[in-house]
Amino acid sequence: MTRLQTTLKAFTMAAAFTLAATGSQADLSAEDIAAFDGKSGVRVYSSDGDFVGVTNGLRVSGERVRLFLLPRSGSIFRLRGRDVIVTTKTDLISRRGNDLVLDADTLRLRIKAQNPASDQDGALTILLLT
Repeated sequence: MTRLQTTLKAFTMAAAFTLAATGSQADLSAEDIAAFDGKSGVRVYSSDGDFVGVTNGLRVSGERVRLFLLPRSGSIFRLRGRDVIVTTKTDLISRRGNDLVLDADTLRLRIKAQNPASDQDGALTILLLT
């Protein structure tokens, strides 16, 4: 492939992620909840298209969703070396194909990440309830 083709392909993929993330309504339907509840290996993205992690479990309880994420290569939390637990509401998360999109951008996720004490091996906790 030439540089032009590679550049165009990268630009097209970036535009597709941006349009899908900005155009999606944040809300999980009952069908979406049934499809994802208890599943592992689902890729999770921020609203601006950045990769957050892969689910190691997902629990839906009423209107709250708890995502247990493993940071993988390309994740915004990969350098922290700890698992990530995201607690949010069902209306602040949406489905995009086989992926989930949080209704928070990368900066908000990084700000909301609460590190456990330095002597503990706990997971990063993110609360997105508003």
